[in-house]
Amino acid sequence: MDKYIAITCCVLANADNVERTMKLTEVLKELRQLNKSVEHNGVMLNTPTLDIEECCFLSTLECFKKMVPHLKTKQKKLQRKVIRNLSPLTFTGVDSCSREERENKVCQGCDSYPMKDSREFVQQLESLLQKAMTRLV
Repeated sequence: MDKYIAITCCVLANADNVERTMKLTEVLKELRQLNKSVEHNGVMLNTPTLDIEECCFLSTLECFKKMVPHLKTKQKKLQRKVIRNLSPLTFTGVDSCSREERENKVCQGCDSYPMKDSREFVQQLESLLQKAMTRLV
């Protein structure tokens, strides 16, 4: 009986990761679509680097989310969708830290990240999402 419970738990946990991976794939696709409509005309945004400290993934993601509205695009509906999908709920399981560890960690503030142009900002966000996917697999 215990074997069946363990197998069921394992399958359910894996299904959860599969669902998250599918969601991340969708967010990546939306970001790429949005990028095609962005007017990359010298807009500078605080852009987190990818050498994220342990337990700071969600903080870094929050910074990207905060900056996305500053991208100049006519696709406002898609832009809002990308912002909504960059919620921490989408990324649960990517960060192996507990809530307490994250709360006690002092992560870099969004304003302290270097200013990069919108093209590089989108590339960094895409790389972060890809990195998140590899953590789930």
